[in-house]
Amino acid sequence: MSRRLRLGTLIGTPAFIGGGGRSQLLIAPPDLRTADPTIAEEVYSGRFSFAGQWVETKGKSPFEMIPPSSDWAEELHGFGWLRHLKAAATPVARSNAQVIVHDWMSAERRHHAVAWEPPVAARRTMSLLSQSALVLEGADHDFYRLYVRSMLRHAHFLRKSFYAAEPGLPRLQVAIALAMAGLCLSRQERLAKRGLERVSHEIGVQFLPDGGHISRSPAAILEALLDLLPLRQTVVARGQHPPEAILGAIDRAMPMLRFFRHADGAFAQFNGASAGGRDQLSTVLAYDEALGKPVASAPYSAFERLEAGEAALIVDAGPPPPLAFSAEAHAGTLAFEFSHNGQRLIINCGAPRARYEALRRAARLTAAHSTATLADTSSSRLETEGERVLLVSGPKRVERNRRQEKDGTILLELSHDGYAKTLGFVHRRQLVLSGNGLALEGRDLFEGNGSERTPFDIRFHLEPSVGVEVPEDTDMPPHIDLVLSDGAVWRFTADQPLALEESTIFSLSRGSGRSLQIVVSGEVGDAHAVAWRLARLA
Repeated sequence: MSRRLRLGTLIGTPAFIGGGGRSQLLIAPPDLRTADPTIAEEVYSGRFSFAGQWVETKGKSPFEMIPPSSDWAEELHGFGWLRHLKAAATPVARSNAQVIVHDWMSAERRHHAVAWEPPVAARRTMSLLSQSALVLEGADHDFYRLYVRSMLRHAHFLRKSFYAAEPGLPRLQVAIALAMAGLCLSRQERLAKRGLERVSHEIGVQFLPDGGHISRSPAAILEALLDLLPLRQTVVARGQHPPEAILGAIDRAMPMLRFFRHADGAFAQFNGASAGGRDQLSTVLAYDEALGKPVASAPYSAFERLEAGEAALIVDAGPPPPLAFSAEAHAGTLAFEFSHNGQRLIINCGAPRARYEALRRAARLTAAHSTATLADTSSSRLETEGERVLLVSGPKRVERNRRQEKDGTILLELSHDGYAKTLGFVHRRQLVLSGNGLALEGRDLFEGNGSERTPFDIRFHLEPSVGVEVPEDTDMPPHIDLVLSDGAVWRFTADQPLALEESTIFSLSRGSGRSLQIVVSGEVGDAHAVAWRLARLA
């Protein structure tokens, strides 16, 4: 049985004159993002906690406070936190929401510049529309008029600033907010039509035929669906047929969410994605009517998923995204993540919040991924362009070949030329997943005419909950045992020297945390090819 979105309350307050004609709020679209009613109490007490930072207002307006970071300011002015007050469902939370929104709207032209960045304005528009029942319940006519006039001004701003938004997800979100405003307000048919046209156009630009996003980020797919699903239902509620572009994007994107999802519900950490947001991922997937297994290969997104037994191996098998869409992309070509029986073993480092500029750069380097680096450099180079840091000079040619044996063994052969121009080598990687999923074998080869003294490091970043045991018996072949929470033990071996080093795992929700990584090191001339193996012992 398909699960239907529940549309918000219909608004029936008298019309008013604004924006050149009579207009009123007709409908409140749903908000799929996770809400926590306990946060409403913090807001009431004057404690505003966003992006891992908090500010005590001490009776002042939160908009008068000096933001501790741009992340904090963006969340404050985006008003997504209103959903927590709605979830509290108390008169105090409702009154608090109305006071804060009235405070913001009364001085909206004087707010900090971050409030009028197109993505922030788009998020605020969608949040205020979605939580309009909370904000307007019991409100007087003057507040209602202030609210709708503000929504019309937001729509006008979004229409004018559409092309000022960064290419990719930010521009799509501006288009969705514009369409939402046109659909939720009466007498705004032209606005709704223009917004839906821009949404359809951006979908054509950004969504690939296999359902992936042009940025090659799993997180971008989820964020887009969190807004496209409510938009689809809002169009239906207005008695219209959703554009085919929206329907097609949703149908294609749902299987890709499953493609990037490990059995424990966590996202694979590629290109700006982190393991957080499991609740939101589960919420979106609840609206997937097909409920099909993820595809094995995503040819346009250039990722591979190998499944055998209880094991899942997700591999980055493609070049960086187009330059304009690479602001969140990582230099992780040929990196992989591996999980078994609902527990992740090998992962990538993920991504921290935007305010940690130095850490974000570090998290995007090849060394932060479970793949090989040569001469301690990245396979793609980061370069600042204006306010964005783009991925440039990366692999141009990435090859992959996949086949499955009769016994269920899956073989994946990969290569990329990201080091060919600078160091003279092509990195070739072979991954073999056994038919029962209990063994993963790999072989990394550096082929070319570069210096034989070129050092290499092949990294395997461990999920923080994985325990590690290093043998004390020096007579045994070098190995490291990985102990999972269910008691299972996996042994990692290699035919080159290996070491256990510190690593850092990043999360947008929990910040950074310490972890470990297995590193196989050497020089190309001493090890033309490196063989390694990860197999379950018990």
